[in-house]
This record gives sequence, structure tokens and C-alpha cells, in this order.
Amino acid sequence: MNKRREHLAQKKEDLIRQCAEQRLEVADAFNNIRGSVTLSGTLHSLGKVLRAHPMITAGISSLLASGYASLLTKSGSDLLKLVRIARPLWSWWSTRRSPPAAGS
Repeated sequence: MNKRREHLAQKKEDLIRQCAEQRLEVADAFNNIRGSVTLSGTLHSLGKVLRAHPMITAGISSLLASGYASLLTKSGSDLLKLVRIARPLWSWWSTRRSPPAAGS
């Protein structure tokens, strides 16, 4: 009876160790595909929204077909140019206005 308990205890430990190894393998595999899962989930939810709201889909397609898309991208690129100019000025201004560090 005692040998049987030892055998069962050993088998239980082996199974626990095997489960831990498999859990690590699954975690590694998921980490490898996490980026594609996130992207596909986002695209899937976007597709669901567009299928559920055909008026929004029609509005977006008509906006793209009418030529306003190029106007929007042009204004978007202008905004990015403004941000590129403003970011160094803002960092300079914020460091200039910040109080000196304690103990200096």
C-alpha cells in the first residue's frame, strides 16, 4: 500500500511538472503570435462596426471617392509638420519653466 502511494505521489509530481512545462510552451507560443492576434482582432471589430452601420460605410466610401481624402491627408501632413516644429520648442519651454531640482 505504501509503494502504491509513493507511486501515485511520484506520478502526480510528474504530471504537475509536465503541466508547468506545457503552460510555458503555450505562453511562449502566444507571445510569438500576440501582435497578429491584436491586429486581426482590431480589423475584425472594425469590420463588424462597418457591417452593422451601412450609413457610416457609405459615408466613408463616398468621402474617399469624392477626392476629399487627398485634402484630409494633405491637412494631416501639414499638422504633422506643425507638430515636428512645435515639439522641440515645447520641450525647451517646459524645461525652462520647470523649477530647479531639490538639493541643487
